[in-house]
Amino acid sequence: MTDPREELLRQIKAIRDKMDPKLVERAKLAVFGKVPYDSANAKEAVGHFLDARDDGGAFRRKLAQALKAEGAGLDLEPPPAAPPTTPPVKPRRGGRMT
Repeated sequence: MTDPREELLRQIKAIRDKMDPKLVERAKLAVFGKVPYDSANAKEAVGHFLDARDDGGAFRRKLAQALKAEGAGLDLEPPPAAPPTTPPVKPRRGGRMT
């Protein structure tokens, strides 16, 4: 008869072997109250937030100036350029006009 504790430890080890090592490390840090973050994902999220604002980039410039004053820089990609807006083509009338 096997010890239930040993059986559970064996199952836990098998599950950990199947998991991504980065995920296991993040879970270990989360247990101790340390919140790990992925800087690439955080950078992307901030970029999406800034791109979603309808202020013409004013908040992005204000944030960049505040970070520059602190000695850090805003190393995000510039906002995507808006496509040039051309007026719609006028519809052409067919046939005779009376």
